[in-house]
Amino acid sequence: MYPRLLLNLYKRSLHRASNSIRLNSLNIKTLSHAATKKESEEKQHAKVVSERFPDYKIIYIFPFVKQVCGINVVKRRVTIFAAAATPVIIGLHLAGILPLDLTVVTITTGAIMTLWLHTLGLLCNNLVGYVYLKLDEKKVILSYIDYWGKRIDLETPLDEIFPMSDNPISITDSLYRKIVFASQKPNLKINMKFGRIVDVENFRYVLGII
Repeated sequence: MYPRLLLNLYKRSLHRASNSIRLNSLNIKTLSHAATKKESEEKQHAKVVSERFPDYKIIYIFPFVKQVCGINVVKRRVTIFAAAATPVIIGLHLAGILPLDLTVVTITTGAIMTLWLHTLGLLCNNLVGYVYLKLDEKKVILSYIDYWGKRIDLETPLDEIFPMSDNPISITDSLYRKIVFASQKPNLKINMKFGRIVDVENFRYVLGII
């Protein structure tokens, strides 16, 4: 009888100790997760501070804007090089230096590469990298990359922007959404899939329902 009682007491003590260890482990994980989350939020806040427009608040960031700029810059350089090299290649062929097959292959390769970059550049043209908001003056700055890779900072009143939710459905919505203005400003593109909305409330206030 006594051995059974001792065995039951041992099992109960072991069970309580096991539960206590699990609870302590869970609390440690929770505290660790909270600390990590706090550090992440602090780092994230530090990253979105704008040095270019200190009076404005960043509400949207496209993290791959440098890559987009690089594609458009390469497109410009390849276009210039192809345009300059083609007459030279034709001249070398007419002078009997280059054979016809090599001339055709070289010009065709340059044309295909240039065409491919321009086709890819259609997705990168007028793509928004940053959205800044100055709420007290109701002004917005949309920083985007133009066709040749140049950054353009477009400042506009808030009431000039149509809400994106009012735009008609388009087959390109899965790639980007259009930002349309009331004036004759060029339509811009914004990527919602890979872009990071820093301030959801103000983003909805500026560009409409997400």
